[in-house]
Amino acid sequence: MRGLTIAVVGVAVAFLGNVAFCQDKPGIPDEIIKELDSLVGTWKVEGKIGNKVQNGTYKCWWGRTEDKKKACLVGRFSYTGASTRNGMNLIGWNATKKCIEDRGFDVNGGNATLYWTVKSPTEYQGEFVFVENGQEVKSKGVLIKKGPSEIVMESESAAGEVSRFVFRKDKEEEEKKGKQ
Repeated sequence: MRGLTIAVVGVAVAFLGNVAFCQDKPGIPDEIIKELDSLVGTWKVEGKIGNKVQNGTYKCWWGRTEDKKKACLVGRFSYTGASTRNGMNLIGWNATKKCIEDRGFDVNGGNATLYWTVKSPTEYQGEFVFVENGQEVKSKGVLIKKGPSEIVMESESAAGEVSRFVFRKDKEEEEKKGKQ
């Protein structure tokens, strides 16, 4: 589950920037779509859960409808360290709660639901529920946007376990996209 934490938490808010949460029409607000676009690509992740190191990759792309409208981000993560985690997540707009909702699932049966709200242009706060081995763990966290290619996520579970992860866009991947 901790690997799932890395994927889901870190990426969920990387895109929020200076988002104005207005919704005059149905669907995802244009501001959210623009910010979510910045998540598309491959990210390298380094971090710790307690004193256990966890490293990996996260790749994100748009899931689209038949008429090519952007519906949500789809992500794939893979982490190694204290444990190995592989899975997928969906990131989208929750119009009722006026927040970003992120749902992730790993191949080991773990899952997570995260809700993120913007506190400032560079700081976002979240509430999370993780399920692993039949146990539910609630956490709170903060994401700090250092720039378009670096995000720091820090969280603490209700039991006091502290996590810190740094997400960096894969420069080689970005250069390939620029040449296409």
